Amino acid sequence: MNWKLKCLVLHALANTPGSAPIYRLLQRSVTGRYLDELSDDFLAAYTYHVQNFLKLPAPGQSTALEFGAGRNLLTPLLLSAAGAHRIYAYDLARLATVEQINHVIRQLRERDIPAGGQAWSEIENIDHDLMRFYRIIYRAPADVRDTQLPGGSVDFICSTSTLEHIPGAEIAAILAECRRVSTPPGLASFIIDYHDHYATADPRISRFNFYRYSQSAWGWFNPPNHYQNRLRHSDYERLFVRCGFGSVEQRSVVPTGDREKLRDVPLASEFSGYSTEDLLALNGYFLLQPFAPTSVARSQAI
Repeated sequence: MNWKLKCLVLHALANTPGSAPIYRLLQRSVTGRYLDELSDDFLAAYTYHVQNFLKLPAPGQSTALEFGAGRNLLTPLLLSAAGAHRIYAYDLARLATVEQINHVIRQLRERDIPAGGQAWSEIENIDHDLMRFYRIIYRAPADVRDTQLPGGSVDFICSTSTLEHIPGAEIAAILAECRRVSTPPGLASFIIDYHDHYATADPRISRFNFYRYSQSAWGWFNPPNHYQNRLRHSDYERLFVRCGFGSVEQRSVVPTGDREKLRDVPLASEFSGYSTEDLLALNGYFLLQPFAPTSVARSQAI
């Protein structure tokens, strides 16, 4: 699908009241992306959070929170199987459905993914059965900038392919709330997708296509229901430190063989100061821990 046509459709949907059912119909009938298939690569990406969760001192007594939980709640289900005592799943819109969640549960069962002593039971009611079978509390629509949770009540926070869709100032507000609700030894695990998401639907453009547009020009191609902030790995590194999170470990994924495609894209001035490796990065993986308050004050003063 031509990416500019997709952009036009998304702008129209963003300005149409009650457009969510229309968008789901388009996903089902046009893009074919309504139900998620758990490929090996897809599942491996999400188990990154589980591996980080198990680094907590007492995973079985720990509370986890995912924001941008999406439509299938895969991460909360995997954290439940890993033994989390309670899992909060936050999202701005109520995207998850019984059909989508059960489709993932069946695949986890068929793949013999360990269920942590519980059965991969299918659900009939999202709110009741998720809590009863999996200790998952689904909060959507809800804003993670104001979780309404007590301070120091969450041991593990994660998100997958979510932060790239949020403006930088709002990310800072989210991180402030994450620090407030985090326990002192808490961890935050983030996977960030750096590529131009329009390239997924339109093979005629590369994943670097959005580098060619200035910030003002990009605004025309950046509807709120498909927002991309275009921040790079180095931007997130600085943002996390500024918001009071230290790096336990972090890495960027830079595929080989894409340098020629990057050279074919004329860079807008906003991207001229980035290193080639930063511009080539496809994904970022971050495991973070909140600084002590005094450390945050000291880092902001530098």
